[in-house]
This record gives sequence, C-alpha cells and structure tokens, in this order.
Amino acid sequence: MTTPPSESSAPERDPSAATTAANADARAKVLGWARRSIDLIPTSWLLTAGGAVLLATTALFGGLEAAAVDPVPELAAGDMFAGSDLEMTVVGVELRSDHGNTSLYPDEEKDERVLVVTVDVVNTFPTPRKSVSGGNSPVTDGIHVEGIDEPASVSRADDGRIDPTLQPDVPARLLVAWIVGPDDFRDGEEITLTLPDSTHYVGQSVMRGDYWTDVRVGATATTTIREVSTP
Repeated sequence: MTTPPSESSAPERDPSAATTAANADARAKVLGWARRSIDLIPTSWLLTAGGAVLLATTALFGGLEAAAVDPVPELAAGDMFAGSDLEMTVVGVELRSDHGNTSLYPDEEKDERVLVVTVDVVNTFPTPRKSVSGGNSPVTDGIHVEGIDEPASVSRADDGRIDPTLQPDVPARLLVAWIVGPDDFRDGEEITLTLPDSTHYVGQSVMRGDYWTDVRVGATATTTIREVSTP
C-alpha cells in the first residue's frame, strides 16, 4: 500500500504581499536619498529659488505691475482746467500795496502787500455753489500758491463781494488773495499755483447734500507776478 506524501506545515507566501513590501522598501530608499540631497543644498539657495518662483508667479498674474497714474497737467496763464465741477482759468497774478477789490488790508507800517490771483470760474454743477468751501470741499479756496499755507480770501473782481455764490454755467471773475511780507514775493517772479480736483459725493444720512471729497492737485499753473503800483 502506497503512503501519500505529507503536506508541509509552513504557510505559502502571498505574491501580492511580497510586491507591496518591495515597493515600500524602494520608496523608503528614494525618500532617504532625497532628504540627504536636500541637506546638501545651502539654505540661501532654497530661499533664492523660492523667491524667484514667487516673483515669477506674481509677475505672471500682473501683481507687480505698477498702477497707471495720470500725470498732473502743467498749465500757463490763460489755460482752462476742469476739476471739482468747476472750470478754472488763471488770468494772472498781481502784487499790490493796497487791497483793491479784495477783503484784505495790508499793514503799511510792516510794508505788507497783497498777492492776488485773478481767476475766471464757471460752476458746471447744476445747482449754485459757494465760492468758498469752509474747508470741506475744494472750490476756489482750493487754489494754492507754492510757499503760502494760510487760507485765501475770495471776492468778486467787479464789486468786491466776499465769498460770492457761483451760479450754474455763469462765468465769474474772482480774486483769490493773501497778505504777504515785503520779501516773500517780488515783481517779475515766476510762481506755481495748484488747482484742485476732487470726487463728487452726495450725503445720505447725517451729512446730507453735495460734497467734494478725495481732494487732490488736479493741475499746476505757472505764471509771472506783476506788481501793481498804488494810484
């Protein structure tokens, strides 16, 4: 009688398990090699490379592109500038020893004089506006002379009325004036004025009405001072 061969007591190895173990071992070797390689690279190189990638990405999406800024127009006497819903044309600049039709009175003992900017103004807003804002919105008192920090006095050139109202689309010749010292300005000197621009805003709650905010220099005007002798 033939006796059948006995079965082995050791379990058979799963081929898929052997493959998984081999792959895990290979990954561990690759990761170990990568870590050792990175440790050999100087940190400054990594920072520089990272910065280059960041700059390239930002530039790709336009993040580094400077915002376009319109240049401030440079005008001369007689040129019109439209800003803050006003059309402003500087006619000229005078240096007077008397007050003329301004509301300012220079001190003769101190040899003070009055610097007067004559400007033609048209209110292009559909309702009347004061020619002086009181500091909230730039009107003709938003015209500044380089070197003078004090607020200006504004009056009509024809009758001397102080702080006149500007009617819509009605031209008005105004005098924007300051008292200056004897050595501040002189006849024939070239000076630069700034003309205001701003954004119209309508108040909806506590502050109702029309306002002009975001005040900025809209244009500059360069002209020469003409000294006027007292008659």
